[in-house]
Amino acid sequence: MGLPGWLAAMAAAIGLAAGAASGAEGAAAGREAGDVAQVLKHSDVAFMYASDAEAYKAYGATFVAWGGADTAESVKMHHDLGVRCTGSMWCLTAGAQRLYEDEALRDAVARDIEGKPVEVPWLFDHTYKDMKSYFGCTNHPAFRALNRAEVRRVMSGGADGLHVDDHLGVAQAATAFGGGLCDYCIAGFRAYLKEHTTPEQLQAAGVTDLAAFDYRDLIRKYATTRAEYLKVRSKIPLRDLFDRFHLEAAAENVRELREVAAQAAGHPVLLSANAWVGDARHAHVAKYLTHIVCETEFNAPQGTSRIEGALGAFEAARRLGKPVAATASGWDWACVKATGAEDLVRFWVAVTYAHGQRFMVPHPKKQWCFTKELGTHWYAAPVEAYAPLYRFIRANAEWFDGFEPADLGAITTPETVLCTARRKGDQGPIVLHLVNRDWDAQAKRVRPAKDVSIMGFSTLAGKGGRVRLLTYDAQAQTVETWTEGGATQIKVPELRLWTLVVIE
Repeated sequence: MGLPGWLAAMAAAIGLAAGAASGAEGAAAGREAGDVAQVLKHSDVAFMYASDAEAYKAYGATFVAWGGADTAESVKMHHDLGVRCTGSMWCLTAGAQRLYEDEALRDAVARDIEGKPVEVPWLFDHTYKDMKSYFGCTNHPAFRALNRAEVRRVMSGGADGLHVDDHLGVAQAATAFGGGLCDYCIAGFRAYLKEHTTPEQLQAAGVTDLAAFDYRDLIRKYATTRAEYLKVRSKIPLRDLFDRFHLEAAAENVRELREVAAQAAGHPVLLSANAWVGDARHAHVAKYLTHIVCETEFNAPQGTSRIEGALGAFEAARRLGKPVAATASGWDWACVKATGAEDLVRFWVAVTYAHGQRFMVPHPKKQWCFTKELGTHWYAAPVEAYAPLYRFIRANAEWFDGFEPADLGAITTPETVLCTARRKGDQGPIVLHLVNRDWDAQAKRVRPAKDVSIMGFSTLAGKGGRVRLLTYDAQAQTVETWTEGGATQIKVPELRLWTLVVIE
């Protein structure tokens, strides 16, 4: 789920650099992540959840990112279609029914300063009898055993990769909801302090005997309830180290799950996590991942005007060097379901690919939606509305794969046109992605634009001649370019949603 403003600020304070791979550790992690060749190509078409052969063929699917291939039969079906596939598990909760039925798992939940279990806020409607869905504690042996058993189950069929949902586990409860204070967490934090602090730091925090230190005793000097703790936790000594301990422990848990997955599958495996890469807390796990599969904020109620969150996530992933398969947030999809704004989804697809990433196929049966009023519900995305866009990507893979962001100097377009430049090698062909963001809120569609002018200086200067225009909903065409005042100019006769300008 996404972050409210106060929590985003808190997460940023933890520091993106704390989770980035560096030095010998980073190099070793990079080698591990590279064991499985060819993770994701730019032109790959990824489904979020597993579907059927008809849907895969309609979209030209190449990958299923968020699990569903739990058996040998399912894996074979996907491989026969040329689709790589994954098993999926989550580190969020054992689930209300399991908690109700299993005393050991009821003990293995996130605890607050009062010793009370911490409920997952967005699973308020996931209950069983009188039991709620509580955060599982990924530092507790019983919940860790459940995690590993689930990995063995979903990878026993030999899937290509493992996807870990809600990978933060108890770290989510610790950094945002006042949890992470059970006996196992406290013991783990004590060991962490021994390795990551100096005697002077401990003395400044009032710790005189680390062997007997209980962080909860320090907290109780400031707060005795969860509500009080959440208000004052920034003032409590060692708070930043406490958060970092939880985040690094969560990342290490995911690394270990990959080992379990490889053993179960019988071969090296891809590894992804649902990591909100714009949130610094999620950077800790990135060094262990081959790729990132995530939800991203597109702010659907604002149409095309507020996509900074998504663009920031794509840039963060680029800096981390991790390919992304993304989808919109649950409340974005809820908005689409309520309004029927199919053109907005097509805009999300175009923007994501224009920035070098992949937007996962809107699922034909079960695209996750969420609102506070309705809780979890589902959108059945019509294949005919979206498949042509993905078939266009697959048919033009040569203009996606191997291209990287290019600094071509100033390129000017109308304000309603988003332009990204990508190039193959230092001197290879250039592709400009033009995405129309002129949103008609009443009609719920992008307004087509006529005679869109592009003007490029420096690198584009001298690229006179003819360029090709490729779009998913019209025939390819060729147009003339001309040079004027040291700038190359191109005129696109019509820009509906997304046009590739191919300059060779």
